Amino acid sequence: MFWGGERLKDELGALIDDYDVKRVDRAAYRLRVGGEVYVSPTGEPNDPRNKPKKPLGEAESFTIPAGQFGFILTEELIRVPQHAIAFISIRATYKFRGLVNVSGFHVDPHYEGKLLFSVFNAGPGAVHLSRGEECFLIWYASLDRPSVLLKKMGFETIPSDLLGPIATGVESFAGLKSKIDENDKKLSDRVTTVEREQAVMKWASALVIGAMITFGLKECSLSRPAVAPTSSTSSMVPSPSPTITPSPTASPSPAVAPAPAVTPSPSPAPTTPSAAPLGH
Repeated sequence: MFWGGERLKDELGALIDDYDVKRVDRAAYRLRVGGEVYVSPTGEPNDPRNKPKKPLGEAESFTIPAGQFGFILTEELIRVPQHAIAFISIRATYKFRGLVNVSGFHVDPHYEGKLLFSVFNAGPGAVHLSRGEECFLIWYASLDRPSVLLKKMGFETIPSDLLGPIATGVESFAGLKSKIDENDKKLSDRVTTVEREQAVMKWASALVIGAMITFGLKECSLSRPAVAPTSSTSSMVPSPSPTITPSPTASPSPAVAPAPAVTPSPSPAPTTPSAAPLGH
């Protein structure tokens, strides 16, 4: 059977150190963020891998990025009697932001020490917390008979061996998006550089080709023979024909008499037969 708020108030002195009756929340008690936390690195330049645990001063804040894990030590030291068991969770206010408890949901009988919450930010954005913030809940319930168990000592600090699996970073959607954006920027910069280099090569090639054409034309003009210029007017006026003077030793050519004109002869007039003499 779960304990109600009135029983909690009656037994808080034996259950929780540095308790405050005002933190009794119906049938639960609100636990606070303690003085030590650890958040898995995102792998971004401003969030290096293998970073150490972070001690928190009074009311000092910290952030759990989207897709990252965190270890949070409670401020309170709690005890669970041998005849009871406790259940723990995160308050709904923080669940709605995406914070999920992945460390378990109960505390064994005969436990004594601080609680260590392992949380995961499944939300789309970072979750901001600070020391002393009341973000956890604990319930107590009675067992049918007391458990004969050795006392189980709780946490005083975050064990270093728990940090190894997440110290090198946890791949998340936010982290993958950050890497994709970074690679996209690098690719865009590379494409821009290649385009700039191609433009410079085209410009240099054009200069070389232009210089080669100019040099070739100059060489051709120097190798051609010189031609005397002719006046344009002289080519338009025909030159006089040369006069042929006969040589004095040459015999004169016989004169060729002109051919007589041929006059067509008149065709003879038709003869008319004479009339025969009339008969006697």
